Amino acid sequence: MSSAAAHANAFAFTSSSPSSRARIAPARAASPAMRRSAAVVPRASATGESAQTKAPPAALRQFPDAPAPIIEHDDVQGWTALETKLIAACASNIGDESVNARFKAVALLGASTTYEAVNELSVVEVYTQVYEGDLTTCSTIIDVHLRMLAECMIDGDWSRVANAYNKFHNLPPALKRQSLLATAAVAEAAILFTMEEYEYMVSILKEEYEKPDASDELKEEYQINLEMVAAMTKMIEEMTKNKDERDRA
Repeated sequence: MSSAAAHANAFAFTSSSPSSRARIAPARAASPAMRRSAAVVPRASATGESAQTKAPPAALRQFPDAPAPIIEHDDVQGWTALETKLIAACASNIGDESVNARFKAVALLGASTTYEAVNELSVVEVYTQVYEGDLTTCSTIIDVHLRMLAECMIDGDWSRVANAYNKFHNLPPALKRQSLLATAAVAEAAILFTMEEYEYMVSILKEEYEKPDASDELKEEYQINLEMVAAMTKMIEEMTKNKDERDRA
């Protein structure tokens, strides 16, 4: 076990019991914790850098003659840095039960979450409607947004979304609009796909959660999934707000 994993266990960083999830698992298994995800997917390393660096960047369909501006890997922290940040947050909040579900939800995100989304047909269809090129750009867009989501959840601060989207604001108006719309569309499709699992878990756990004899383990599982749904909903709200509706009017 790595030192990071050992710290994670010490601060209740890991997700709830695998056995409880297995008894009521949805069709698509939950994403593993961040500390294991780097070895799962070749498209994005633990540092958040694309493994397919030689692939040409995609172009917006409305601007086919130039690489599409997107939020790049370097614009947000990588998965390894986020894991370290989460462990530190757990350490500094020992005894504060109000953050437990949120931090444990963050631990379920990782590069494998990106991999699952990039392999989902509905997400790819959204991508190919607005971009021309291979899936490297699709993977980058999704991965940086999931890492942004993770960091916002750790900090409890959603201003990071606006800061990231600000990089588009110096573009010419037409390119700016299409870049914002395309980037947000792909990211939203991926987040909605990922959120389906957690919404399903909330729906099947809710009835048991409300029973007087509900176990602490079940209650924790419910709260983790509920926290993830709330965070992903908030992320989509922030993305929508920062697409600059006024500029598109």
